[in-house]
Amino acid sequence: MASKTTDKLFHSFITKAAIETAREQCPNKTLDKETVEGIRQKADSTAKELSQTLHKIRKEGKNGEKAVSHLTPERIARMKKALDMKTYQININEREKKAQIKRNGKEMYPTITLGSSGNLKQASDLQTASIVVEAIILVLEIIGIAIPDDEEEVKKVIKVVIEELGRDNTLLQDVEQIRKDQGDFPAMAKDIFMLVVDCFEDGLFWKIVKALLSDMPWYDWILTSAKIAAFITMLVATGGLADIAVLVTELVDATFFLEKLSNLGTFSKMKSL
Repeated sequence: MASKTTDKLFHSFITKAAIETAREQCPNKTLDKETVEGIRQKADSTAKELSQTLHKIRKEGKNGEKAVSHLTPERIARMKKALDMKTYQININEREKKAQIKRNGKEMYPTITLGSSGNLKQASDLQTASIVVEAIILVLEIIGIAIPDDEEEVKKVIKVVIEELGRDNTLLQDVEQIRKDQGDFPAMAKDIFMLVVDCFEDGLFWKIVKALLSDMPWYDWILTSAKIAAFITMLVATGGLADIAVLVTELVDATFFLEKLSNLGTFSKMKSL
């Protein structure tokens, strides 16, 4: 009886957090009873799904496929590719001191000549911003929110993050911790989620997600924001960060993400020369 009461109170807490978040994300909209009920249902289904996922992770351990076997094949496929170069790739030529920024094989930003500290910072900021954005995309894909493949939206969100880099030391520290742990994938995966939680707390998270989903109708956005809030609130409240990190370690291909972290090390080395 006590356990059921605790579960009920906990889910009520999750739902209230989701409703409050939805109101914050659409301050100019009045949420009628039908909309609030839709938010309630979305938060509840998200919490139940995450609870099931965490239980299966703890039971199956390193078998990532079994841990998400209750999800659709399409969803699992997207999760596996969540870090598969979602923003752009930076190719560094140390001998010629140049950095090319490409997306899908085509130039996305002009080549940067790395002969000055200012240009090195510009290239490093672009790489750091891509890491932040891709960390958030990873979490969205795990939640079940598909991100459109839109270059212009990516450029907008990268601009938002670069502007934030000049004001937020925590963001830079989080990315640096991810880079330091790149040889320890479970630790790195947990670092990624800590970065996302920090972004969630200071509001940057919502700026990024709004930019990525800017074409989404307002009603869908309300339900999506509620789903995100329910997931992150429950993940933090249940101490599930380490468990989700295990899932990422076993399921997600991080090849391109690791290249980005390696690039940060290269930029750091070039700055010190």
